[in-house]
Amino acid sequence: MTSLIPPRIAALKTVMNKARVDAYIIPTADPHQSEYVPEYWAGRYWISGFHGSAGTVVVTADHAGLWTDSRYFLQAELELKGSGIALHKLVAQAQAEYMDWICSQLKFGQTVGCDFWCFSLSQIQAFDKKLTEKGLHLKDCGDLMQDIWENRPELSPEPVYEHVVKYAGKSRESKLKSLREHMKQLKVDYILLSALDEIAYLLNLRGKDVHCNPVFISYLLVTMDHCDLFLPPDKLPLALEKKLAEDGVHVKNYFTIKSVVQAIKPGKKILIDPSTLNAKLSLQFPEGSLVSDASPVMKMKAIKSKAEIEHIRNVMEKDGAALVKSFMWLENLLKKSKTCTEHEFAMKIKEFRSQQALYVGESFDAIVGYNANGAIIHYKPDAKKSATIKAKGILLVDSGGQYQDGTTDITRTIALSAASPEVKKQYTAVLMGHIALADAIFPEGTKGIQLDILARQYLWNMSLNFSHGTGHGVGYFMNVHEPPQGFVTSWNQRGQSEMLEGMLTSNEPGYYEVGSHGIRIENLVINILHTKSATGNYLKFETVTLFPIDLKLVHSPMMTKQCINWLNNYHKEVYSRIAPHLDATEKKWLKEKCKAI
Repeated sequence: MTSLIPPRIAALKTVMNKARVDAYIIPTADPHQSEYVPEYWAGRYWISGFHGSAGTVVVTADHAGLWTDSRYFLQAELELKGSGIALHKLVAQAQAEYMDWICSQLKFGQTVGCDFWCFSLSQIQAFDKKLTEKGLHLKDCGDLMQDIWENRPELSPEPVYEHVVKYAGKSRESKLKSLREHMKQLKVDYILLSALDEIAYLLNLRGKDVHCNPVFISYLLVTMDHCDLFLPPDKLPLALEKKLAEDGVHVKNYFTIKSVVQAIKPGKKILIDPSTLNAKLSLQFPEGSLVSDASPVMKMKAIKSKAEIEHIRNVMEKDGAALVKSFMWLENLLKKSKTCTEHEFAMKIKEFRSQQALYVGESFDAIVGYNANGAIIHYKPDAKKSATIKAKGILLVDSGGQYQDGTTDITRTIALSAASPEVKKQYTAVLMGHIALADAIFPEGTKGIQLDILARQYLWNMSLNFSHGTGHGVGYFMNVHEPPQGFVTSWNQRGQSEMLEGMLTSNEPGYYEVGSHGIRIENLVINILHTKSATGNYLKFETVTLFPIDLKLVHSPMMTKQCINWLNNYHKEVYSRIAPHLDATEKKWLKEKCKAI
C-alpha cells in the first residue's frame, strides 16, 4: 500500500498547483460530519494509507503530513512508514493543531484550500478567522482528488429499512411532534438535519451505508407540517416510501439539496447545528436566516426512553451469552495446545453474536490485541498477518454488536498465563478506577470532565495514566460513538456536556505499555435517578454490560472493601442474568469466572 502513496501525493500536488492552492486539507469526514465515513468519502485513507478513524492530512508543495491523536500513534507510525507522509502527534484530541502548522509554514498572501462539503460551518468559520489574522486566504476548492482517484468507490446501493416501533420505543410521529415543539419555542420555520444518526433516529429508519453503523446518506428538512427526506436514488422500497408519505415525510433526490436550500424565501428562519451542518450548504441560505444552536435531536437521541432502556438491559444478556461461548471456545482451544490468530478470534466472536436474536452486525471491527498489540489502542487485526494467540501473556478484546434492540460495546483483558505482580497491580488500578466511576453518585448536570478523575486516581497514585477518554456516549441500535456526553480530560464538547438521566455511556479506563501489553476494562452504564433532594436530583450509574472481569489478574491486597463488594455483587448479577441463556457446561464455566473473592 505505501508504494502507492507517493504517486498519489505527487498527482495531488499537480492538481493543487492548477487550482492555485498552496496547502490542501483532507479530513476524515463526509458532508454529514460522520466519524466513520462511507468509502466514497474515504479520501484521507486513499491519500495516506492510514486506516485510523481519526486524522487529517495536509499537503503543501514540499510537505505531506498526517495529524492524529494518541489512540493512533503506534498504528500511524507503522502504516505511514515508507509513504513519505510525516506523522504529527496531536497534543489534544480533536483539536485542529494542523492549522497552527499551516500558519507557521505558509507565506503572507498564500492560499489554503479545502472542500467545504466536508467541513462544518463552525470549522470553516474558525479556519477563516485564524488564516485571515495571519494574512492567508481560505478557498473552497472542492474535492481535488476527484479526477485523480481511480476506481473510487460508489455510494452504497443498500436499501433503507424501517426500525419498527416495537424496538424503537417511540413512533416517528411522536418524535417529530417533540421536535416541532422545540421549533415553536425557537420561533423557526425550518430545521435542516445532516447528522446521519439523528435522521435515522428521528424517522425510525436504518441503513447500511457506513460500515458497522446502521445509518444512510441523507439530509432532512423539517417544517411545521411536513419533512423532505433527501436520499440517493433507489434507496427506499416503494411500500416504505408510501408509509413515510402518509406520515408527512416526502422523499427527494439527495443531489438536489443545494438547490432546495437556495430556493428558501428570505425572511424564513432556519435552525442549523453549525457543528454538524457542512459549510457548503450553510452558506447557501439567505443572509440573516440562520439560527445556530446544538441540534435538539442530538439530546432527544442521547436520553434513552424507558422502552429503550429495557431493551438495552435485555440485549446485554444475550450479548454476554455470546461472549461466554466465545471465550470458552478460546480457552478450550488453548488448553489443547492449539492456537488461533487475533483475526480468527474476532471472527469467532462475530459468529457467536450472529446466533443471537435480532442481531444485525458488529458495532465496530473487534479490537483483539495479543500482548504488545494490546498497547495499540484502536488495533484492528488483519486477516493475513495478525498475531497468533498462545497460552502465554495477556489478551485485550474490545468488541460490540448491533442488534435491533440495542448496541453493545465491551472490553475485557484476560490472562492467558500467570501474570507478573507488576501487571496485576496495573490491572487492579484500572479495575479500581473503573469501579470508582461506576459507583459514583453525582448531581444531574455534572460534566463528564468532572467525573473523569475517578477512573484515573489509582493509576495516578502509581504515576501511571492513559491517553484516551474514559468513556463516550453510545447509541441505541445506532453509532457506537454518540455525542454529546463522555468522560474526558479536556474541555471539548463531550467534556462540557451534562450528564442527564437516561444517557448511555461507556466506562473504559486502561493502561498501555508500548511493546509489552495493553489493559482496558469497559462496561456500559446508564444514568439513573438516585435521589431527589432540596439541592436537586442526584444520579448514579447502572452498569448494564454483563460479562465476568478476569479475577486471575486482580491483586487482592490493593482492593478496598468497597471494590471487593462491588466486584462480587457485579459477578453475582452477571451469573444470574446470563445463566438462563446457557447450557449446563457453559453455566459451569461462567460460575467459576464469577466466584466471589
